[in-house]
Amino acid sequence: MKKTQWLLVLLLPVQWLCLHLLKTRPLWVEAIYSQKIYPLFFKFQRFFFAPLPFSFGDLAYGLALGLVLYTLVRGFQGKIRFRTLLLNALATASLVSLLFHFQWGLNYYRMPLKEKLGYTSDYNQEQLEQTLAFLITATNDLHKSLTSSDSVAVQIRYTKGEIRELLEDKFRFEPADFDTKPYLKNSLWSVLLSYTGFAGYLNPLTLESQVNYKIPKLNYITTATHEMAHQLGIASEAEANFVAYYSCIKHPDPFIRFSGYSFALRYCYAELFTADPEKAKKLLAALRPGIMKNFQELSDFWKKFQNPFEPYLKKGYDSYLKANGQAKGILSYNAMVGMVIAHTLEEELATE
Repeated sequence: MKKTQWLLVLLLPVQWLCLHLLKTRPLWVEAIYSQKIYPLFFKFQRFFFAPLPFSFGDLAYGLALGLVLYTLVRGFQGKIRFRTLLLNALATASLVSLLFHFQWGLNYYRMPLKEKLGYTSDYNQEQLEQTLAFLITATNDLHKSLTSSDSVAVQIRYTKGEIRELLEDKFRFEPADFDTKPYLKNSLWSVLLSYTGFAGYLNPLTLESQVNYKIPKLNYITTATHEMAHQLGIASEAEANFVAYYSCIKHPDPFIRFSGYSFALRYCYAELFTADPEKAKKLLAALRPGIMKNFQELSDFWKKFQNPFEPYLKKGYDSYLKANGQAKGILSYNAMVGMVIAHTLEEELATE
């Protein structure tokens, strides 16, 4: 047993060197890992975990946390030597790191999606304004068709179970070839996720897409498609946000399209507001009041769960993203704006 533990500890620097090497070879990672090896892992995991009516990954996390606490208590009681605790901790960290990167994490180092699509990250304020104006118009049109008044918020008539079925059945992202359908699970730890400020996550060990079932339906839809994108090997938060937007606006259901357009609208508005607050406010004045009520519902939900620990947890997640090649950390989510602009100028506005 100790030989295995020491072997795992010695593998830590080897893993670090391999990751450092792979970070400089995105084309290799894309062609070999992301396109050939990872899909096999996902199909294998899907076969076992998709049929389960609960999140196996969430259950495993709970059991693992219980085991860690039990081990620490025994350590404090002097029943386990410090040297043994340290060896166990390093060996476990090495094993988890190995599984994480081999099963999913190497997708962080694949070829950027924007390059595959021929998109550029550069845009000017005029293009941002054009895109925001388009998103406002599209969201207004859908709001008008889904409500009886411009001052009424859209009420999504489906249960969250029905939303999951609609998304799983019609998830689409034509620019990438995915031959395995993603799937969704409601997280067993949704209350805890709410207090930590998270709407969902992908379990990198079981490859289950977890969604916080407590969040409002508008948020639930875009979170679900974001996590489904992760499940299919899109590791970047910005790219997963873009896939969420794209898959929603291409969906045949108008409620899901409304969620997609309003999702991108908020990000583009925030970006323009940073650059030119007056212009952003002027454009937003054209938005139907009922849509603002939908946005207020999202804000009110998260305010209910604010607590002193949330900023520290977000800071930890920010560090995790930076350690995995996303230089902007938690702000990486906002970087989807450039891709939305490129797509809008190429496909939407070009056809008008």
